[in-house]
Amino acid sequence: YAESLWPPPAMDGKKVVAAAVATSACAAFASRSFVASGHATANQLHKSSFAGAHPATSARAARAAPAGHMAAALALPLVAAGRWQRKGRRHARVVRCADGLADCPYVLYGKKDIDVEAERDKMKVKACPLEIRMPPELKGDLEGQRQFFSSRLPEIYKDLKDYGAIVFRGFEISKDKQTFGQVGQALQLEPCEDPLHSVAARDAVDKKAGVYEAVNKPSRSKFYIGMHNEMVGDRAPGAALFVCFKAAEEGGEFLVADGRKMFKELDKEWLTKVYNRDVVYSTAEFPMGFIEGLPDFVQPAVEPMVYGAMTQALKMKVDFKTEFRWEKSDYDGSKILQVRAMPQYPVLRHHATGEPCWWGSMHSHAEHLRSEREKVYGEAQETTGASRINKTDVFYGDDGEKIETEWLEHLDKVTLDCAEKVKMEEGDMVLLDNYLVMHGRCPFEGTRLHAVSWFKSPDYSKAAA
Repeated sequence: YAESLWPPPAMDGKKVVAAAVATSACAAFASRSFVASGHATANQLHKSSFAGAHPATSARAARAAPAGHMAAALALPLVAAGRWQRKGRRHARVVRCADGLADCPYVLYGKKDIDVEAERDKMKVKACPLEIRMPPELKGDLEGQRQFFSSRLPEIYKDLKDYGAIVFRGFEISKDKQTFGQVGQALQLEPCEDPLHSVAARDAVDKKAGVYEAVNKPSRSKFYIGMHNEMVGDRAPGAALFVCFKAAEEGGEFLVADGRKMFKELDKEWLTKVYNRDVVYSTAEFPMGFIEGLPDFVQPAVEPMVYGAMTQALKMKVDFKTEFRWEKSDYDGSKILQVRAMPQYPVLRHHATGEPCWWGSMHSHAEHLRSEREKVYGEAQETTGASRINKTDVFYGDDGEKIETEWLEHLDKVTLDCAEKVKMEEGDMVLLDNYLVMHGRCPFEGTRLHAVSWFKSPDYSKAAA
């Protein structure tokens, strides 16, 4: 997803896949009805489910059956989607009340007024991240450690604006899951819901306190999580506090990359082009190869039926705009129904500092870069059908064409040059501004327990001058 989830911001898809399965089964039934009605003899019709009716009546009924089956095939998923939608809305209301957390904020895109060439030349970037160690005299004093954060809030906010990310080392208050939350409270950060809340449920360390597990599953230990800003749909937290409760035996380093440095280092011509054209991410691919196995005259009738059913199912699952597109899978060339999000800016002007920042999930979402990393580190060992539909890629926003391979490889090189590895030990924390800094995670061996809390943007008016 992400350090907080991989696959990257997408949908869990379980209920949506159910709609696809129901549609597939109904479509297959409909196709069999077409074939049967086209070749049935009078004797076969008489022995069919229409037995007891006059042979002529049975023949007319058999000829009418395909249309009825088609209607049924369309109706079943739509009815199911409607039921899921009502159930999902009820569940969302219950979860929100139970958690007591504020909604994850909408993305602060701001005005599209960045002059790439002029602003790159005058931009100055500090080395990211800044590291702060606990003063030795605070050892064993948890209250003193809490006061350390509260009393230094103005300086910490200023450092966060300047550096984008701060690594806190040696603190004991963050070693315990029960006291970790006091750090965010001391820094007057307002917790918000996990941005993934609208599409899936993330494993939680303490859900009521808004402490969620990062990507610790053994099935994804070999997977290199590309650099990204945390965002799902049109929502993004303003800040995040990552913590290590248990470090992996080997690897698993946390990664940070300053988006301002990315803006300064990316090729000027391409950066200008992609900024002017916007980008679009695909977030899921539903396999629809079964349609290609149907008779040619059936396929044109089945496609709009499937499209409509899947659209309804998706509407009940996500609260942001998406669109479906018929495509061929880059993985095996089969027919797919691809989910694409709405166009977004690849560069944002930070709402508090006014600085342009590279923004988004291109490094983690691009299929080409992910495939290249898999050759080195291996694939995620997916265990569910929902995981298998989470196939992502990135396109230009104006015409929907894929970002060129040469520019993706350029992006990869610049990203890795800007990225810094942070080897976290028990109790270590990384506070980052989600708009200024991207994050990721290296593959690991053994067991790992990292967690994260999401927050609204800090009130930078409290920052020291």
